[in-house]
Amino acid sequence: MWFYNLIKLKFFFNLYQWVKPRFFGFAILIISIFLIIYIHSEYISWLELSGNKTYLTKSYILKNFLIVLALIIFIFLNRNKTIPSIKKDYKTIKAEKIKMEEKKDNLKVIKEKGELKTEYERILEGSDEDDK
Repeated sequence: MWFYNLIKLKFFFNLYQWVKPRFFGFAILIISIFLIIYIHSEYISWLELSGNKTYLTKSYILKNFLIVLALIIFIFLNRNKTIPSIKKDYKTIKAEKIKMEEKKDNLKVIKEKGELKTEYERILEGSDEDDK
C-alpha cells in the first residue's frame, strides 16, 4: 500500500513540475475549452427551441475543431518551456566567493572594534559629539 502511495506522489510531483512553468497558458486553455463547450450547449438549447436543426452537425464539427485548435496552440506555445535551472560558470562562482570573503573581513574588522554602545551610553560617556 505504501508503494502505491509513493507512486501516486511521484506522479503528482511530475505533473506539478510539468504544469508549473505552463500554468498561465494551461489556465487559458481550460477556460477556453469550457467556454467553447458552454457556447455550444447554449447553441444546442436554442436549436431545440427553434426547431431548426440544419446546422447541428456543423456545430459539433466546429466545436471539436475549436477544442483541437486550442490544444494545438497550447502545445505549440509551450513545447519547450521548462523550469529554468540555475547554471553558474566558474567566473561567477569565483566572484561570489571573493565577495563572501570580503564580507567576512568586514565582519572581522567590526568584531575587533569591540563592543557596540547605544546612543545613551555614548551620551553618558561624553563621546557622542553629534548631540552637543
